[in-house]
Amino acid sequence: MKKLALALAALSFSLTLHTTTEAQEARLRMASFLPANQSFGIPAKRWVDEVNRRGKGIVQIVLVGPEAIPLPEQPNAVKTGVVDLHSGPPTFYRGSLIEAESMTLSEKSVAELKLNGAWDLMNRLHAEKMNVMLLTGFGDGVNFNVYTNRPAALTDRAKPFDGMTLRTSPAQKAFLESVGARAVVIAPTEVYTSLERNMVQGYVWPMLGLKDLGWLKLTKFRYDPGFYSSVVNIMINLDKWKSLDSRQQKFLMEMATWMDTEWPKWRAESRADEERFQKEAGVQVVSVGSELRNRAHDAFWNELQGLSPQLIPQIRKLMTN
Repeated sequence: MKKLALALAALSFSLTLHTTTEAQEARLRMASFLPANQSFGIPAKRWVDEVNRRGKGIVQIVLVGPEAIPLPEQPNAVKTGVVDLHSGPPTFYRGSLIEAESMTLSEKSVAELKLNGAWDLMNRLHAEKMNVMLLTGFGDGVNFNVYTNRPAALTDRAKPFDGMTLRTSPAQKAFLESVGARAVVIAPTEVYTSLERNMVQGYVWPMLGLKDLGWLKLTKFRYDPGFYSSVVNIMINLDKWKSLDSRQQKFLMEMATWMDTEWPKWRAESRADEERFQKEAGVQVVSVGSELRNRAHDAFWNELQGLSPQLIPQIRKLMTN
């Protein structure tokens, strides 16, 4: 009987310990705006993989992409708690928080924004209007370019893309229209088919991931210099964040800092690879001069200031050199 009692006590202790361990491990679900094997979906997966590797018994994340939750629905999904985390650009939730679009114009890294107060300001706005907290982000330092499958006329310096239909995201729509293009907002997953069917003759995309997306087959020209900066924010639902214990919160903040330091290394590797891929694919680089970049930035800042006149001047000072 004593042996049986001891065995039962040991079993009870083991079950209690297992239950406690399970209770201490937060199981979270994160939606990425791109598939995990494409372009900006790859850094998101790298981050999740590292969280899961280091976070056994603390935090584990299941990553899903647009095949599970369509891109237009993802920002609201994290806002309402349908998913716990979201990796995506602010242009797809500009209707809720237009000020976040200013991050596309930032001349500073995420680490620098965390030091000068800009990140705190962005986080306050995200909490108020999106019910989320920003953990980290990536994409900074990777500019956007215009790519086409046929040469732009470039005869009119004011409207170099006159007569062309170009795919864009909401952030670049007004600018592209100002330089003569017909700009259409199309999800990244639909760009290849749109090019193939001549629904568009080109697109705006960061200098990263064209091979992964399969677009190089239908791309003939890239127009330099690039403009804006890529922004992909990793955010967590605020209610979910508050439900985590201090150990889990501390771990996620440590992993956010890890991403801040790792992204510049990945960016350098990816940029070198992308230049090689485009050269091998025969993409011709056409210089359109710095004037185009300056026009893009001025136009976007002016647009944002018109929509948020009280906050944008303050934000601009924090985000530009």
